[in-house]
Amino acid sequence: MRYAFFIVLVAVVIFAGEWGYRSFLRPIDPLASEAVALSEHFNRNGIQVRPYPVRHGFHHSQVLSVAAYEITGFPLPIVVEVCPSDISAEEKLRMLTVSRNLTHPNRNGHLVLSLPMWGDDTGLMAANVVNAFTTYKP
Repeated sequence: MRYAFFIVLVAVVIFAGEWGYRSFLRPIDPLASEAVALSEHFNRNGIQVRPYPVRHGFHHSQVLSVAAYEITGFPLPIVVEVCPSDISAEEKLRMLTVSRNLTHPNRNGHLVLSLPMWGDDTGLMAANVVNAFTTYKP
């Protein structure tokens, strides 16, 4: 009984340590080149954005980097996750479609877009963002 308790305790400590590292201690991944090119595409399409990297807690086998785009004069960001493969991008898109606060999930190659906390009153801007995202050629 004592050994089972010790094994469970060690497993919990290892899991908590790995989660804490990925969530709080791991350095923020720099912007991927695709994220920077996408920001230039947004700017060319009339959506003035400033990209910045975001900390994420995913394994690099799921997500390589996360970029948020601050839209000039608009209070809500655009979030784009750069995935390492089409399979992981499809998985990420499937996860985003069931989330209620991440609206307009969309995929373009390895890039997965979501608009967190965008409501019904942001329809015109959301349509412009999704249109620009879908016309981007990675």
